[in-house]
Amino acid sequence: MKYVAHLVSFITNLAKWISFSTLIIMVPLVTYFSISRSLGYPVVGDIEIVQFSMVILIMGSLAYTEATGAHISISVLADRFPAKVQLALDFMAQFLTILFCFIVCWAFIVKINFGQTSDLLNLSFVPFKIFLVICFIGWALEAMVKFIRNVEDYKTAVKGK
Repeated sequence: MKYVAHLVSFITNLAKWISFSTLIIMVPLVTYFSISRSLGYPVVGDIEIVQFSMVILIMGSLAYTEATGAHISISVLADRFPAKVQLALDFMAQFLTILFCFIVCWAFIVKINFGQTSDLLNLSFVPFKIFLVICFIGWALEAMVKFIRNVEDYKTAVKGK
């Protein structure tokens, strides 16, 4: 389990730093694109560049968000349930997250089109789709690690009673 958690952490950190680096590059680019457009000299392909950057930014952040528990959660109702119901809801949510991630990965792998490119800049979609699959696998693995830890915590809590 220790080695698997280390591998998952490596994938998560790699995707996180790629995402953060994209954000650092994207901020001055968007500023430049906005100023040049305001002055009447728009950059050709600026919208496509921003769209591809957003894909990298968002997909690279998924596993990190799962690892840190920083995702949006609606706890108004869930916090009012008994502890066992909350635990069951957590298990169900983690299972559905894992299932969703693997379905997305499978769909992108099966439907990959190596000839598909962007309209204006003719950038291939393949590297972005591969990155998307890696990021969804990272997200699923983070959810699995969290699921396994919750099961271990539950077993410990049951033995302690």
